Amino acid sequence: MGTALRHRLIGFGFKAWIWSVRARRLLGALGRPRLRGVEHFTIPVKDLAVARRFYCDVLGGALFMTIDDAALKKFGRPPAPNGGEGSHHLSVYLGGTTRVDLFLQQVGQTAPTLGHPHYAFAVPPRDLPKWQRRLAAEGVAMDGPLQLGPPGQASIYFDDPSGNHLEITCLGFTGAVEQRPPMHARIARAA
Repeated sequence: MGTALRHRLIGFGFKAWIWSVRARRLLGALGRPRLRGVEHFTIPVKDLAVARRFYCDVLGGALFMTIDDAALKKFGRPPAPNGGEGSHHLSVYLGGTTRVDLFLQQVGQTAPTLGHPHYAFAVPPRDLPKWQRRLAAEGVAMDGPLQLGPPGQASIYFDDPSGNHLEITCLGFTGAVEQRPPMHARIARAA
């Protein structure tokens, strides 16, 4: 069996395993309250305009809404204190049903050389090289594709303009990958 076919089969196997775990969870939770999924998560950003360009234009997200003092006024709320620090934000959909809220916050980003926390987004294996080219064309420093998981797993690691660590990942990748953890010092942005 060729390596490419093996990687695709391993990727399929992991996806089947994930679905079986989800099915067992659903069946085991019959009649009990259960979490349905991640509704949204928040990421601190230092500049909302820069974050909007990066998450919408570079990563292809769809802006859902902007919460600023004008929006707060429409909701019958007073203006945010401290220039909106911790209150003003953008809500973006990057794929799937989970919303990403980008909150104006000058501190709280991941330490530049630490790997966690980071936020990973799934893509089909055929799209990983396209993402690598797109990020390179935008001048985004990245590391990868790297394999930290099973054969056929591959990820590209990079930072957003505020220094938050991001990952684009897939299963079933048949291209060349290095087998090592990401070197965050290589991709850390001067924030």
